[in-house]
Amino acid sequence: MQTLAATYYEVLGIGPEATLAEIKAAYARQLDSFREMMKAQERPTAEHLNALRQAFQTLGDPEARQAYDATLEKAPPAALVPEPAAPAAPVQAGDAAAETAERHEENFRFVGDGGEYFRIWIVNLLLSILTLGIYSAWAKVRREQYFHRNLLLDGSGFDYHGQPIAILKGRAVAVVLLLSLSVAQNISPLAYGIVALGLLALLPWLAVKAFRFRAHNTSYRGLRFSFHGSYGQAFKVFFGYGLLVPLTLWLAFPVFYRQVRKFILDNTRFGTTAFDCAVTTGTLYKIFLLPGLIFIGLIVALGVIAGMAAAGAAGKEAFLALGVVFMLIPLLLVISQAVIVPYVAARITNAIWGTTRLGFHRFVSRLPVGGYIGLTVVNWLAIIFTLGLFIPWAQVRVARFRAEYLALAVSGSLNDFVAGEASTASAIGDEAAEMFDLDIGL
Repeated sequence: MQTLAATYYEVLGIGPEATLAEIKAAYARQLDSFREMMKAQERPTAEHLNALRQAFQTLGDPEARQAYDATLEKAPPAALVPEPAAPAAPVQAGDAAAETAERHEENFRFVGDGGEYFRIWIVNLLLSILTLGIYSAWAKVRREQYFHRNLLLDGSGFDYHGQPIAILKGRAVAVVLLLSLSVAQNISPLAYGIVALGLLALLPWLAVKAFRFRAHNTSYRGLRFSFHGSYGQAFKVFFGYGLLVPLTLWLAFPVFYRQVRKFILDNTRFGTTAFDCAVTTGTLYKIFLLPGLIFIGLIVALGVIAGMAAAGAAGKEAFLALGVVFMLIPLLLVISQAVIVPYVAARITNAIWGTTRLGFHRFVSRLPVGGYIGLTVVNWLAIIFTLGLFIPWAQVRVARFRAEYLALAVSGSLNDFVAGEASTASAIGDEAAEMFDLDIGL
């Protein structure tokens, strides 16, 4: 990555004729280069990041780019990207003064395009089918990179660095474990029980490795995230609180859900700064209350009608009602996916991210419940009427909608915070994470 240049095109290392895809690719390359420079003795300053961000924000927006191109003919190029007033040392990590600094919101923004992602999606689908699923690991990397690189915060995109071979290894391990369970089932009930218990004991370990893999392979402005949860913590959450769910007939599900989300977020760090989720159990109970009452009401109604039909007390009318109920079951499942699931997802998102902090900074989530339900309904209808071809556009629409209502309330300067974290991040953490390159996610 070069130092500050005369024009935004030179900052990104592209020509004036570059397409939007070429601009995005150049921006990703410059961020990778920035990350490499962070490892060097002479690290880049916040001004470098600012120049990259300004260049991408301008050239990535067609209207802003057109206006900028017009200025190139009128103003001296050197005046278009100002040089820093003086060489600046990397800014140190946020300190106590940041807590009292003026807070302002930096909005997230998703700039992906449905047609652009469709080309990635259709190639991934066809190659995964032709290779009997082997290509799905490479497909996941392409998908994650597309959605990470098009999610912007303060004009800078995230990135995904997962390797297909590591993902393929994780899936191979999952297949072997499932095959061992199937073989044990054919041997004897005792063997099946022993293998099943062994797999249950392995699940927290696999979960920790998957969380660590995903965090380590996600970066923002060249600085990676990390996950520091332990096997003991995972065992307590997934077994200790997980067993409460069936034992209490799902009444303890909000308690279990809160523990899982806190386990993930509270053990995740950006650089050296940890996330902190303070969502309460009472908040989650309020969210799950309405869907829970609807579900119980439907179960009771179905049970009453089925009981009447079985007893023959109501004659043909009861059997007719029972037939109608069974025909309505698929419709109820669709309604639950189109209405209840987005209702819960929107409220959960607001509750979780609205109570999560990153050091002195806190997240703000204002996802509108009605708007998210409407978006989901339209996506479902479009997917059905296009026989699934609308899926890429639906995924992009959801990502854009969710990003639009998510922000980071920054205390002080985000540039200073990121540069400071980059300068203090532990290299030992990165090396340790590289040892656990295994992913079991789809």
